Amino acid sequence: MRTAGVILAAGAGSRMRPLTHALPKPLVPVLDRPLLLHLVDRMAAAGAQEIFVNLHHHAEQIQRVLDDYDCPVLVRTEVEPELTGPAGALTRFADRLRSYDAVLVTSGDVLSGDDLAEVRARHQRSDADLTVAAVRRQGARHFGVLDIGDDSALTGAREKPPVPDEEWHWVSAGIYCLSAAAIDRIPRGSVFDYAADLVPLLLSESRTVVAARLNGYWRDIGTPRSLREANLDAAAGRIPWLAPRGTGEGVHIGSGAHVAGTAVLRGPVVIGSGARIGEGTWLENSVVLSDSVIPAGTVLIDALAVTPA
Repeated sequence: MRTAGVILAAGAGSRMRPLTHALPKPLVPVLDRPLLLHLVDRMAAAGAQEIFVNLHHHAEQIQRVLDDYDCPVLVRTEVEPELTGPAGALTRFADRLRSYDAVLVTSGDVLSGDDLAEVRARHQRSDADLTVAAVRRQGARHFGVLDIGDDSALTGAREKPPVPDEEWHWVSAGIYCLSAAAIDRIPRGSVFDYAADLVPLLLSESRTVVAARLNGYWRDIGTPRSLREANLDAAAGRIPWLAPRGTGEGVHIGSGAHVAGTAVLRGPVVIGSGARIGEGTWLENSVVLSDSVIPAGTVLIDALAVTPA
């Protein structure tokens, strides 16, 4: 099955502020490496023969990172002058995507332990027009909530409905697989989403829309807190395809980082490349981003630290 990949990397990352004032959200680091490059590798490993990336916020920075990376497959980018939503973004590449049997799509802020090829396989087995990866979560009002019937068929979807935070729901994981026919149903030049727009449209036309339930690790890296938690999860070995580099015991130390001999590291801890950790510091359950300087005697517990070099 000829497969293309799409990574949605155009968002402004408003929930990630102040980090995204100067850094686009797809370039936030997970184990000292831009999240976007992890996603490119995951797409390639899932069998994508070509990857498309839409850009908008700090587009030049993202383009430079991709230009400098020896990508395993061809990566094409397109700048969106005006944002058209996560489904509408596909129209930027529609002419090229039509030649593929399946189009795998992932949000640029999602970290999943599941193999993306399994989502494509579920899509193929169902002969679906749209497959939506689903995870079971509380706090579903922050996501697209999915109504799943027999045989994992989607019967409806609601974008960020006002459901109580304590309730468990199946929600969109920000990962999709589409047929060319489904992409052709997305209007050009309009803001178009999946749960709010594309799912209801396809269901109204009696097209096949299914869910692919994910059972492994999954995190939406949309806030500084979730960025810290994703890094600590990776350092603790909770993400099967990410291995920390450091002293063991849940500690990752990036290249060129200097950790003073009297510093205490109580894992999980992530120290970014070029960071400098002073004498007598105590780091516990914390992430220090690249090139940050932590002065002698500092105590960081449950922290995400970024300082001028």
